[in-house]
Amino acid sequence: MGTYNFNGNVNAGIIGDNGTYHNGQQDGAAQTLRLAAELAQWLRDQGAAPARIEAADVLRGELDRAAQDGRPAEPGVIRRSLETITLGLGVGSGGLALAQEISRLLGN
Repeated sequence: MGTYNFNGNVNAGIIGDNGTYHNGQQDGAAQTLRLAAELAQWLRDQGAAPARIEAADVLRGELDRAAQDGRPAEPGVIRRSLETITLGLGVGSGGLALAQEISRLLGN
């Protein structure tokens, strides 16, 4: 457990940009997009069903468009894509781990 000593008044004005406190990794959108590309490639390498590969491409496309537009990714598109991709993937597989990490980063 750590102890943090502040000199002076503690208020939102001293924490981060515009009163925002950031803890942990800050480049979540770029990492999520990279993981989506890795997931799509993993599915191709495994010879996955075309529907899974298509869902991975839809996922990656939505994440890319959202980043370019400066908006959050559409939750319904993300959820449907991840469900299609993970259906039947083995526990402990690389694809399932990638999909779970994408879901975690997106807060789903």
